[in-house]
Amino acid sequence: MNSSEASIYSENRGIMEAGYRNYLHKHLAVKANDKVLDFGCGTGDLVYRLSKEAKLVIGFDISKEMIDVAKQKHQAANISYETADISNCLETHPNWKGEFSKIVSVYVLHWVKDKRQALQNVYNCLSKGGECFILCGGTMNQMRGHNDDELPYYLKNHIKWKRHLEGYENKYYPLTLEENTQLLKSVGFDDVKGHLHTPCEELDIFSKDELQGYVSTIIDQIKYVPEQYRSEMFEDASEWCFKNFPVNNRGNKYLRHDTLFLWAKKN
Repeated sequence: MNSSEASIYSENRGIMEAGYRNYLHKHLAVKANDKVLDFGCGTGDLVYRLSKEAKLVIGFDISKEMIDVAKQKHQAANISYETADISNCLETHPNWKGEFSKIVSVYVLHWVKDKRQALQNVYNCLSKGGECFILCGGTMNQMRGHNDDELPYYLKNHIKWKRHLEGYENKYYPLTLEENTQLLKSVGFDDVKGHLHTPCEELDIFSKDELQGYVSTIIDQIKYVPEQYRSEMFEDASEWCFKNFPVNNRGNKYLRHDTLFLWAKKN
């Protein structure tokens, strides 16, 4: 990823914003003395929102390019950003241990392969009585899932693209709600709650241009094909999404997927 791609991502976050608004916001109450850590903060939109209520907010992301855009777009006196990986963040930032009263994450955990280590670090970064609030994808996701009626399967078996995608790994690692809650308990949390939201028809996509914006930020398969064919693959992927995404009762397209809300408290 480069800073240009990170900027495009920042401009096409409507589904993430709606996910936060519909599924996480009603559970998350930030107080004036809270120290908040946002793991996988992307371009800092949620960090900035939380900074208006919290004492301190630190956002970190594995992508330096995302952090560069966050620093440009969303700064405040009580905000700081770091480039770090949730899988080893306490090795690189040992001062985070037991430091935060709240940890949040929006649509990130499903990209993490070693979830147990990630959630162990979440637990260890929380102070006693601290809470984590996590939104992540589940096993159904029309744009990134592993099922045979979802976009990655379509592209990998397409007559034009399958030879280019023989070595492609779909780095989407979803777990079920039960699997995630059991992992949270296994790292030390004994107060855990979770909810499954599906098929998420509340998350409107208002136009074909908006849908194409989402495709442009998520279609990592495109890096496997020669540059001269990439626009054609993008068009094929966009057309598949436009044809196969369902329509909600407001007449708008939406991405049919599972969203998991996870909450846990460190007692």
